[in-house]
Amino acid sequence: MFSPVLGVSLHSLAKPITDDMLEALSGSGIRTAEIYSTPLLKGVADGHERLAAAMKKAGISPMTIHADFGAGIDPSKPATSDAALASLRQALADARFFAAPMVVIHASSEPISAEERPARLDWSLKTLAELSGEFRRAGVKIAIELLPRTCLGNCLGELERFIKELGDDVCGVCLDVNHGMDQYALLPQWVKALGKNLITLHLSDYDGIDEKHWLPGAGVIDWPAFMAALRSIDYRGPFNFEVSVPGESPRARIAALASAMQWLSKWS
Repeated sequence: MFSPVLGVSLHSLAKPITDDMLEALSGSGIRTAEIYSTPLLKGVADGHERLAAAMKKAGISPMTIHADFGAGIDPSKPATSDAALASLRQALADARFFAAPMVVIHASSEPISAEERPARLDWSLKTLAELSGEFRRAGVKIAIELLPRTCLGNCLGELERFIKELGDDVCGVCLDVNHGMDQYALLPQWVKALGKNLITLHLSDYDGIDEKHWLPGAGVIDWPAFMAALRSIDYRGPFNFEVSVPGESPRARIAALASAMQWLSKWS
């Protein structure tokens, strides 16, 4: 039964983690979290252990690890695929450490021209296929993120190809709803088309032109229709906010997210 609970990409609250942020998690109402180690934990002494302990104390389940991304670790280019493999293996190690069942992955960086797109897509699939066995053995799923502009995975057809070629037992989709560019009206259709292969969300709003990561309700997304689509497929994955949250402190940002969650719950 579709019954969403508050989930948060923790880098929306602070980066890197601070004592204030860790203390704010207790009693926050957050129930699931995404962990993007590079902005959250890089340079933080005992960061993994401190974050895991704070989440356990607060009753927050780690659901997704966000793999690092960028031009130097692009899985869609031969020159950077080895670095991408090393980076993605580190994300898988983080998933094992936190006992998170999914890793969110960017299929490419950008820009990508129309002429080079088929070859870049093939190479990204080849790179990720090298890892699929390791993910299966670990019991961790690959969540290919809907990306904006010219990135690979910027449309339903490409996302479905990753699922088909890697296998739906190990691969699904992270639907970042603020990455649809001018296709935002199609979001409910994409939810229904993906069905069980929609395994996690990045929730925010935008202007229908380019990503903004606003709070829901501040942009163009038809949230009642989107929530109805999630309900129609009985979506049970993380209801995860990845937002540029207003607020001067982690507690203030959590309060803003809780308010957004309450607003969206009208349609759950």
